[in-house]
Amino acid sequence: MLIITKQSIESLINRLENPGKLEACQDEVRRMLEIDTELLWWAESGKCCAWQASANLTGKIQLLKDVLNALEGGNIKQATPLLKEYANQLQEEEAGIVLD
Repeated sequence: MLIITKQSIESLINRLENPGKLEACQDEVRRMLEIDTELLWWAESGKCCAWQASANLTGKIQLLKDVLNALEGGNIKQATPLLKEYANQLQEEEAGIVLD
């Protein structure tokens, strides 16, 4: 199970400082991307969420794609502020997302 919270994003950012954990961090971002993509599908299908969720999730998905591209290119300095922006969006929603 992965819980996406501002604290888990901050922990991810801290782990990025360790080059030996880069691959695990990339995997975590990929999983976060999968979660938000699944939520977007649910929102667009009308099975859950308010209508505003679709636009919000689309923006978060793009952020995570940008983070993943930066990490795959080894650009931690580019990925870090994007992750912080993602974490701020989570905090603004006052929600964490849990998916088994």
